[in-house]
Amino acid sequence: MGAVSCRQGRHARVAAHKQGGNIQGPWTRGWKSLWSGVGTTRSGLEELWGLRGHQCLHREPLEPAPLIVEKPLCEWPVPQFINLFLPEFPVRPLSRQQQLKILDIVAKGSFGTVLKVLDCGRKGVFAVKVVSKVKVIQRDTLRQCKEEVSIQRQISHPFVHSLGDSWQGKRHLFIMCSYCSRDLYSLWSTVGCFAEASISLFAAELVLVLCYLHDLGIIHRDVKMENILLDERGHLKLTDFGLSRHLPQGAQAYTICGTLQYMGEREELCPVIGRRKDLRR
Repeated sequence: MGAVSCRQGRHARVAAHKQGGNIQGPWTRGWKSLWSGVGTTRSGLEELWGLRGHQCLHREPLEPAPLIVEKPLCEWPVPQFINLFLPEFPVRPLSRQQQLKILDIVAKGSFGTVLKVLDCGRKGVFAVKVVSKVKVIQRDTLRQCKEEVSIQRQISHPFVHSLGDSWQGKRHLFIMCSYCSRDLYSLWSTVGCFAEASISLFAAELVLVLCYLHDLGIIHRDVKMENILLDERGHLKLTDFGLSRHLPQGAQAYTICGTLQYMGEREELCPVIGRRKDLRR
């Protein structure tokens, strides 16, 4: 029976080819496939991100291309790859994701990629961080990823870039927040020097938000100008809680983390920095 079904499947594919339905192979990987998705709307943000394994049907130029629909949950091959990220990253039904449209790439780093997207249903612009599940497992950062979302769901402050939503696809995690077009570093690079009044305002708002976090037992551990966004009124929005930790009262964290360029040159960090420095000088 198996041999007969295989032959039938082969004959069906040959017949489809003769009728002009040329089936194309998997999408090209890399940035070229991503940019081909910019400005289009498909059912599921993960398809816009260029998942491999999908096949498209070539049609006449005047006929619109079909939507690429994600497989139902019951057909996913590795359920463990879903359970690992629950409950911080739930599985959303397609109706919650099919209205997202990629507008631009905001940033790309070792943590993942941040996309600027348009929610066509709510008619709002948001930022979505896309993180590969495989990289999370390979780098043993599962707890860190889940704690980032858990912490952002606990906090509510006018100077914190609050979490909008989080979910998972078959191969990626998605963290959606409101979109801010400028950060403190890019502003400083543009103007070259801040006025004293602006520095006083930035410092006051930063101290307020850090005191708020510390009262909740949360340490950010990666405060820098690139992680301080500015809203339309010029107020701060502290973002990127990827290295943050929630500690009970009296506990300490000993992991060396953060951005190397912003770290002080202390002797215990010499193996990381790659050079020695006498603390007495």
